[in-house]
Amino acid sequence: MAIMFSKVTMRNDYNESEFFVSGFPQEAEDLEGWTAYHSFLDEINEDTIVNVRTEAYLYGEGETFRATPEEVAYMMMREERDPEFLSGHCDCIGESDFNIHWHPDELFGQGFVEL
Repeated sequence: MAIMFSKVTMRNDYNESEFFVSGFPQEAEDLEGWTAYHSFLDEINEDTIVNVRTEAYLYGEGETFRATPEEVAYMMMREERDPEFLSGHCDCIGESDFNIHWHPDELFGQGFVEL
C-alpha cells in the first residue's frame, strides 16, 4: 500500500507557511478543511495574491490511497525529525503551482478568486 500526500507552501508578500495535506491539491478548493490553510488565510487582512506550491509524494508501494489526517501528521513528524525524509523515503509524483486572489472581507470565508 502507498499513501499519497503533499507538501504545501503558501506565501504572500509578508508570510510563508509549509504544511502537509492529503492527496494532491491543484486548486484552492482542494485545501478546504485543512487547519494550516485556513490559519494562513486568517492572518491576512488586505487583498493580496497568495502563491501556492504543492509537491505530491507517495510513501510505500502498491495500490495508492489518499493519506488519512493521522498519516499526514505522521509524515510531518517524520520530516521534522529527518529533513531528508521526503527525498530519501518518498517518491515525488508531481508538482503544482497556483495563485489565490484573497479578499479577506468576502462573506462566509469564501474570499478567494482562483487566477
